[in-house]
Amino acid sequence: MSGLSVFGTWVRRGAVTAAAVMLAGVVLAPSAQASVSQGGIYGSGVVTDDWGDEGPLSTTSNSHNIVVGLWQSVLIADGYLPGGGADCYFGANTKAATIRWQEDRNLGADGIVGPLTFGRADNNLYWVGSEIRYDGSDLNLYNMHRTSSGRWYADGGGSTVYFSYTSTDGCP
Repeated sequence: MSGLSVFGTWVRRGAVTAAAVMLAGVVLAPSAQASVSQGGIYGSGVVTDDWGDEGPLSTTSNSHNIVVGLWQSVLIADGYLPGGGADCYFGANTKAATIRWQEDRNLGADGIVGPLTFGRADNNLYWVGSEIRYDGSDLNLYNMHRTSSGRWYADGGGSTVYFSYTSTDGCP
């Protein structure tokens, strides 16, 4: 299977190389509101509507955190950023890749990752047992999960990493 673990292992046509996609963090306790106000990514029910209330991520808003690393992993999986391009910073390269990703999906190409952009990306999420995967154009993302309270995390390498808007722990 071709894929990218959100913990940083690429698998493409049988070859394995390291990628800079180590994601870590702590998520704040959930509140009644969604997305940034909760401190991290949460969902319930089907996974294809979990990201539609997330963001914004941009060069000026929530620009350095674990959720940016997750978004960069989506861009890598879809072929818009090179492998090793995830650094948890939403800079010029991530903005340009986001604009191309949005253009190719007929979204408002403003380089800001908000509910419409995240909502389009989550259409590619699917379950494999208790694991959530992202079906990318070039690679699949894997090792993602939800707790019983809906909190998103990655599991791998003996660590649990929560997708957080408030933490950069573990970012390269």
